[in-house]
Amino acid sequence: MSIEYKGKSIASLAAMLQTGALAPRDLIEATFDAIANHSDRAVFTCLLQDRARAEADAAARRLKEGRSLGLLDGVPFAWKDLFDIEGVTTTAGSVVLSDQEPARTDADVVKALASSGMVSVGKTNMSEFAFSGLGLNPHYGTPRNPASTNEDRITGGSSSGSAAAVAAGLVPAAMGTDTGGSIRIPAAFNGIVGYKATRGRYSMRGVYPLAKSLDSLGPLTRTVQDAIWIDAAMCGLTAPQISRRPLVGQRFVIAETVFFDGAEEGWPTPSKRRSSVWPAPAPLFAGRLFRSSPTSSR
Repeated sequence: MSIEYKGKSIASLAAMLQTGALAPRDLIEATFDAIANHSDRAVFTCLLQDRARAEADAAARRLKEGRSLGLLDGVPFAWKDLFDIEGVTTTAGSVVLSDQEPARTDADVVKALASSGMVSVGKTNMSEFAFSGLGLNPHYGTPRNPASTNEDRITGGSSSGSAAAVAAGLVPAAMGTDTGGSIRIPAAFNGIVGYKATRGRYSMRGVYPLAKSLDSLGPLTRTVQDAIWIDAAMCGLTAPQISRRPLVGQRFVIAETVFFDGAEEGWPTPSKRRSSVWPAPAPLFAGRLFRSSPTSSR
């Protein structure tokens, strides 16, 4: 992918696509070139070149004729290999399923993003059967963390390939799933945005399950705005219903230790908790409360 496209957010690419400064087919060809030239061969398990080119050409016709499907029209997207894509076997990161019959139809959320004009470029690697927060895969290789420049480090999992593809700038966004952290962990490890939606927000039809009562879906993106746009499309909306809000007056927890010291107003500091008045809590998480104000520097 040429330097002007690689690592761009959806919003940046959409502005170029909608104004005609960038052709969808050129963007897709640049995307495949970037993937082919990327040193880590374990990010993608398969590429959907015929489908992607057809979808890009369809987006180009719509844009030329003034019939754009919206801001996502012509934007590349990648799918964790838990999502059914018509004509492709869903392996769930395992060789056990590699000889199964190809999917007869797209998963519902794949259809939803296709209806918004997004271009499916391929399937990404993952922990086998999504059963790991590390992102290791002994069959298809373990993706490397693009944020690490001095030595190989894990991406986190199980949405390892999706996170690596976005962090490396190969695609602006990719889909993940989350049962116990499989979107949140790789997003944190790779320095990108991961949105784990509440279970039930999107249809799970056509998604290979790990735990049906806990599985949820969500995108991995470069910006919060991009995640909001994709969320709207996954819900079948033509535009997001979420708007920007000022940070003034908002409350945040800033992680600092392995305890919940000071994470809530009224909770004791470590020195106070050592007295008999305050029982020691279980060592759960970390943080202190930060309240945004007009003069805040953080």
